[in-house]
Amino acid sequence: MDTFDYRYDWQRDILPRIPRLEQSDQGYTNAYTGLINLVGGTQVFVKCAMDDNSARWAKKEVQSYRLLQNAGYEHMPKLLAVSPDETSFAIEALLGYDFAPKWDEHKLHAIMRARKTLKSLRYLFEGDREFSMRQVVGAENRWPMLRNEDIFARANDVLYQTEGIRLSEEARDRCTSALQVWRVRQDTLVHGDLRADNFAYDSRTRTGKLIDWTWLCVGDDALDMASLCVGISRTGYNVYDAYPDLFDESAVISTMGYWLEVLGTSDAELTDARRSQARSVSICHDLLMARTQLLV
Repeated sequence: MDTFDYRYDWQRDILPRIPRLEQSDQGYTNAYTGLINLVGGTQVFVKCAMDDNSARWAKKEVQSYRLLQNAGYEHMPKLLAVSPDETSFAIEALLGYDFAPKWDEHKLHAIMRARKTLKSLRYLFEGDREFSMRQVVGAENRWPMLRNEDIFARANDVLYQTEGIRLSEEARDRCTSALQVWRVRQDTLVHGDLRADNFAYDSRTRTGKLIDWTWLCVGDDALDMASLCVGISRTGYNVYDAYPDLFDESAVISTMGYWLEVLGTSDAELTDARRSQARSVSICHDLLMARTQLLV
């Protein structure tokens, strides 16, 4: 039985107003998302699953919100209502917060504080298969898979069409060799999808709240940090020049291999998601070119 203390009743307060939802374009989810106005003018953000896959992730998000909120985690919006089947939910609307892809030292420190507190709550999710890194994103080193010439060629084709670069076979082999003795660690709680549009930032208080908890898992802190820094680098803020200790060569190589393998095993359609993934590969490539001897 769900004993969580919700502020609103889904059937009475939320469901009748969903047809008037102000739809948002949130990331690459198949869920139906947006703001609705409640009686009295209060706005809440709603996410409704639209298929079996988004229903699975919505249920995982609901569980994440409940457990973290009950533990007093402050760096997330409040969970306000949940549908009976837990495939749809309403959270606090973060009005006035900034989701823009812009970074500075204050915003970086804010998201690092959110990460640090989150890491201390690993015990809430240990032993739950739905929150295992292996289950959520996989823990395999993707570089050996890129030895398949078809996969490697398809990845390079997407890279060239979107970013104008190709990865040489020699570079692929060097990256593969560099990770031969490296292993993914699954020892801390990570958000798994740290980026500007998942971090609502308040520049006045220099604090922020994380959203989109579908990739929350017990995973590798270095990979979570590498993903964040690659995203920050995409905005033009040179995070590694400001904080060189954050650079982890193995984590960046692994991140690059992950997205390359995704590109190489996806269909040929150049969707917004594929273009974004290719851009991440290009950023990793540039970082390794500038900071290591690996791709020289």
